Amino acid sequence: MTVNGSKIYGPKGVGLLYVRRGIQLVPHIVGGGQENRLRSGTENVPSIVGFARALELAQEHAAEENARLTELREYFWKEIQARIPKVVINGHPTNRLPNNLNFTILDVEGEAVLLYLDEYGIACSTGSACTSTSLDPSHVILAMGKPYEYAHGSMRMTLGKSTTREDVDHVLTVLPPVVELLRSISPVHLSLDQKQDEMAARSAFVEDGVPHWMKK
Repeated sequence: MTVNGSKIYGPKGVGLLYVRRGIQLVPHIVGGGQENRLRSGTENVPSIVGFARALELAQEHAAEENARLTELREYFWKEIQARIPKVVINGHPTNRLPNNLNFTILDVEGEAVLLYLDEYGIACSTGSACTSTSLDPSHVILAMGKPYEYAHGSMRMTLGKSTTREDVDHVLTVLPPVVELLRSISPVHLSLDQKQDEMAARSAFVEDGVPHWMKK
């Protein structure tokens, strides 16, 4: 298991790796013998200490913050459904991270929505930060059995400790007219028939969890 310091408001560039006993690892960097001979080089002590403190704070406030974010996320999703037609949540509706809301807006390109939202100071994404330089649709959404168009219209909204109800309301004010504008010029019009769409996705895009363009 890996934990990233910057994901919990700790220093960037530091993290931890939890390894179960009996697991044999190949050294990442050899030579000096640090990090149990797995990654040589002088340890970044200030970042390690900062990371440890961030872990303490995250644990201390986890229960109350998770409850706050869950309530805010549920309000956010309820209002999105009320204000924007043809939206579909990706993943389990409740068994998900408290601060994560990933959904698909049909008949629009997710990247186009991002460009408009950026003009209003709203930061979000169409997938993980790891794939932010790629325009390919999310392989995770495709592996869930969703069509290519679902993946291209996906949005990931992530809430944090500084996110307030006012922030969410700002997004709810900006997002609906942006979607309406983009739909008015979009040539794509998809159905919300989940069963039909998912069957089409499995046959046309994904087989055994692998998108067609990744098959050899």
